[in-house]
Amino acid sequence: MVQEQTATSSAEDFESIDLSWMEKTLGWGTRALPEKNGGGLTVDALNIGVYSDIPDHIPYRNRCPRGAWPAPEAGNIGGYYLQDKYEQWADVAGLLYEESIGRRWSTATDVPWDTADNVPDDVEIAICQVATEFCQQASVETEVISGWLQNLSPGYHEVKLYFSTAVYDAARMFDGYRKRAMLNGGGMLLESPGKMNRQILETYAGWSETVLTQYMMRGALQRTILRYLAAYGPTEADRVLAARLQSDRARTSAYAMDHIRFAISQRPTLKKTFSDWLTRVEMVQFGEAQDPVLWEALAVIFGGGVKQMDEGMVTVKRLQRDWIREYVRYTKAAGIDRSEKLIPPMKMMLDLSAE
Repeated sequence: MVQEQTATSSAEDFESIDLSWMEKTLGWGTRALPEKNGGGLTVDALNIGVYSDIPDHIPYRNRCPRGAWPAPEAGNIGGYYLQDKYEQWADVAGLLYEESIGRRWSTATDVPWDTADNVPDDVEIAICQVATEFCQQASVETEVISGWLQNLSPGYHEVKLYFSTAVYDAARMFDGYRKRAMLNGGGMLLESPGKMNRQILETYAGWSETVLTQYMMRGALQRTILRYLAAYGPTEADRVLAARLQSDRARTSAYAMDHIRFAISQRPTLKKTFSDWLTRVEMVQFGEAQDPVLWEALAVIFGGGVKQMDEGMVTVKRLQRDWIREYVRYTKAAGIDRSEKLIPPMKMMLDLSAE
């Protein structure tokens, strides 16, 4: 008799439980499968069925995952004021995230530091100067991009995931070049003028403008310098460090071009807005380029010493030309071709570099 009453009571308790939440799903039965090309279960492989719908606007200013059943009682938590797709999206973001985590490497163990010896003092000083400026630039990037993450809607999680890794990549650049500077006793040298650092730190106009400044203008310069250091670095350690970091920088450039191109496709008037913004950025960057310290340090490195600086400066001039060409290539790929709109002094710098 007692057992029968207990069973009845349990059944009544079960029936009284409200399990309607179990029906709150938009995609039950949607199965994500690893990609057939061997890429595994990637972020982009999850965009199937209802989850392939990436809306133009995310109305939720909270952490509602894309594709989840929204709770009407969930309040806003602040932040996330970039809620439109055109403000942040890039089709390559998911791919860049997968590549970033798939190509993990460590400055501690993947750079042959033991090869960075027997470097002449003047060349070592020059390397330390370049390292100091790279450290400063990477520090600015980590601060600016990590600050923006709280404003990017989690509804476009591919972008947030990728830039979580981009912040790490920037930190690794800081880490790698600080190690290089400290390796042979040179240490940190002269701080850069910081005009572009300030421009990036104070880019309040928007995320897209931050991307243009950090990853198109500065990104083109960083990639070009790294490419030359990967070829002309005085030691194997210098060449390996630069080559690895160049790959990291390539991902940020790819995002920048794809994002700006997408933004313009959705809001054509942004083409002029972005072009006008780059005019301002070019003026700031040209002003900083008048400081001779970075170029002279590179000339010492490429020439093999102070006495061969003239030979090294020939390579520096070629680097400057390639930098501006790279920048123009980025803008053209993004849909805001600056080849005919470069500010006159920067166009002149390009012409002089070609001599």
